[in-house]
Amino acid sequence: MSTILITGAATGFGAETALRLAAAGHHVIAGVQIPAQVYALQQQAAARGVTLQVESLDVTDPATPQRASAWDIDVLLNNAGISEGGSIADIPADNLRWQYEVNIIGPVLLTQAVLRGMIRRGSGRIVFMSSVAGLTTDPFAGAYSSSKHALEAIAEALRQEVQEFGIEVAT
Repeated sequence: MSTILITGAATGFGAETALRLAAAGHHVIAGVQIPAQVYALQQQAAARGVTLQVESLDVTDPATPQRASAWDIDVLLNNAGISEGGSIADIPADNLRWQYEVNIIGPVLLTQAVLRGMIRRGSGRIVFMSSVAGLTTDPFAGAYSSSKHALEAIAEALRQEVQEFGIEVAT
């Protein structure tokens, strides 16, 4: 049984992945951003008859990496993300910064914290949820695409850096 931390697990792909992995017998820590989402995901888990550890976990909160480093994580799925649309010429600076904080900076800092335990154990898996937008770029999606391009590069560099420690990295 693996311990799996999934960020952005309140809805969609993150929630379904958390529920299915818990049903398969893994210890899943499902991170959700908004405290009210904790109860909703716990209710979904109860309806499916699975045990799920749901935590209020914001990847942009500086306390998050420290909290996560206390857990013995075997697999980290960096799923939390947002999509800021609009013309690059018009995106407000704060919105662009927030796009990068949520999609790049937060996941990288969380990964750094979890990675230390994986290195000590000599095993682990880290997955960065990317998108086809990380490989292509469309008009009015430049901010989002650039954040996913960055994740692709970070994941590839990290994969090469930690493979000697028995740690797998993928997008």
